[in-house]
Amino acid sequence: MVSSSQKRILTWLSQFSSDIENSWDVNRGVALPGIADGLGVVRSALNVPIRKLEQSEMVFKRMAHVIGGGSRRRQVFHITKKGREYISNNESKPNKKPKFGKSFGSIPNHPHVFGREDYFSKINIQVEKSSVLVCGLPGIGKTTIISALSQYFLEQQKDVRWATASDFTDIFDLCLQWEISDVLPQDNFALESLIMHNCKNQILVIDDVHQIPERHINSIDDLCQKLNDSNTVKLILIGREPLASFPYLEKIQILPLSESHGAQLLGEEQSLEVRMTISKRLGGHPLALQLYQPESELPEQSTDVQNYVEKTVLSNLNNEEKSSLNLLSLEPIPVKSSNSLVSEMIGLFDDQALLRWSSNNSKVELHHLIRNVRRSFIDDKGQRNIHKSLADHWQSLERTEDEDLILLYHQIASSNNNIIELIEQQLSNLSPHRSSILAVLIEQAIDQIPENSDLYYFAAKVASKRGETDYLKQYIDNIKDDRSIELKFELALFEGRIEDADTLFLESLKVKNSDISNRLSISAASRRLEDRIFDESLDENIIKETKGYLSKVDISKTLNSSRSASLIAISMIKHSLSLLQKDLSSAQKITESVQQLGLEADALTWNMRAKEAIYQLRNDSKSIIDTIKFIEDAISFQSNPIYRDSIRLNLVEALTPLDLDLAKTHFELLSKPDYDIRLNTYNRYIARWWLCKSIIYPSQKLTSLRESISQHKLSGCPRAAKRLEKRLHSLI
Repeated sequence: MVSSSQKRILTWLSQFSSDIENSWDVNRGVALPGIADGLGVVRSALNVPIRKLEQSEMVFKRMAHVIGGGSRRRQVFHITKKGREYISNNESKPNKKPKFGKSFGSIPNHPHVFGREDYFSKINIQVEKSSVLVCGLPGIGKTTIISALSQYFLEQQKDVRWATASDFTDIFDLCLQWEISDVLPQDNFALESLIMHNCKNQILVIDDVHQIPERHINSIDDLCQKLNDSNTVKLILIGREPLASFPYLEKIQILPLSESHGAQLLGEEQSLEVRMTISKRLGGHPLALQLYQPESELPEQSTDVQNYVEKTVLSNLNNEEKSSLNLLSLEPIPVKSSNSLVSEMIGLFDDQALLRWSSNNSKVELHHLIRNVRRSFIDDKGQRNIHKSLADHWQSLERTEDEDLILLYHQIASSNNNIIELIEQQLSNLSPHRSSILAVLIEQAIDQIPENSDLYYFAAKVASKRGETDYLKQYIDNIKDDRSIELKFELALFEGRIEDADTLFLESLKVKNSDISNRLSISAASRRLEDRIFDESLDENIIKETKGYLSKVDISKTLNSSRSASLIAISMIKHSLSLLQKDLSSAQKITESVQQLGLEADALTWNMRAKEAIYQLRNDSKSIIDTIKFIEDAISFQSNPIYRDSIRLNLVEALTPLDLDLAKTHFELLSKPDYDIRLNTYNRYIARWWLCKSIIYPSQKLTSLRESISQHKLSGCPRAAKRLEKRLHSLI
């Protein structure tokens, strides 16, 4: 006779292929900790049912290396052919395949949950009406309840998106985890519109909201309030008290398990009376029950959970093991177990239920209760020493971009003397994801060295990249040298104060050498030329102001190494000016002069001729078919993908008023925005891409316009941004 607990073990093991039975490396899911996590019971609760399954030859055990669990071999379990036959013959087969909602993000495993039916009902009823904040002590089962409830929502054909917050989470990171879209805008308002458009009537979960850093909490709080007020989506936020944010949400507090339900977590090895006593003495705290070992001494009933963890659960660890636990406790985010400084201890800690794994078992961290307990026993000097050890460790590894920032986190926390240089190195690789992390890390560095002007400059550069004007203003006030001029200029452009921006630009030229001044003037001319909307009439000032910037260039004072590039850039600007002035002949002469530079100029001259062909299309002197053929030829000569996309985007803009379906066909051939490319000219490409999308896909107009406005501002095109803001306001 197979008991219910034995059947659950067999069902769990049956999901793993028999091909792994002789493998050296196996998934954690067939090791005792993985099985227990999957079923939602304590390790010791598996002893009796697994032993009986072995005796009945439905399961066998062996020693193997568990992936991510260190080098030592551990005991693993496999279902036999007899066990598979039993499951096959006894699993319920529905008459027809049920329909499920779609899940997005890394929803944790949803094990069997004991004694939480009242919460399921209460939270479900609340979510029908409005969003909810689920709170409670660390380890009380908040995440387990919501992950199990998410499965119920999926069975009700509701879509669920899951994100887990960390010390570095911002809105962009949440949307990335929620898998909102294959192309995410950077602007918070655009992200808000995208969520409302793509996630109607869906359930969005944010776990560990208490982890969200102060640097990003206000923007996330604002987003959640707007989503809650709109009633477009339903939010379920999960966090531990105290929580000052999200006061507008209904709060449901998760309490400990009853004695009888706590006893169910402990399996069948001991009598019900004994298990009831254990449950009572541990206060019905699910994680405390999972940490319980039969050989452990039970605390007095009045002992709090943190004392129990330190004095009982961790009492069997030796000094080396506790030191390793301390090292893991100071990692800022989950880490790949094989890259951890304590990778050889991972298996030991896993066997003792001290770890929390990502849904695919690739990354690991301490259960937050364990982490908090260990951190409380380390003084400031001890923490700095541990951060130094962790920094040395991560420095020695080949790192991913995320691990680069883990390294920087430890370098800052250990008060590294070279912190200014280390942060400056990271500024050169400022993707949206990295900017959220770097913003937090620079704040931490400022807390350590509040008088350092360099740190405020770095913080301002990050805020500028993120379009955060309030933070940018705050940081500029603390920059005491000429670098503040550059940032004030960027702020003026972002806020649309065009006259102030021009004054600041002229002021910035005074503090630069001639070569840099020339490059800035050429860049300003290019930026002014593109500060317009392709489907609106020409602003007459654009020609005058662009020529004004070019007049400040003294090519004789340009370094020989950059003179050729400067001349080409000026030629490209003058070529575009000629076309704006409807002087095709002058534009063609400029193209011929560039062509004389030799074979290396082929791609460039094809680019210029493509602009001439599009000019002719717009002025009815070239057919659509002939123009497209010419553009395809021009694109074929471009080795640089950015230039290829730029030429095709010019074509898309020209086609939108003539043949929207054809414009859409060519728009789909464009590369989607890559925000990791850090060029102002490319930012302007992104701004134009989103504008075209707003026209070609009207259902996404709000999101696309908002991101186009933001990107125009970030790339120094305030006039275009203002024109688009008028369009946006007419839609709201």
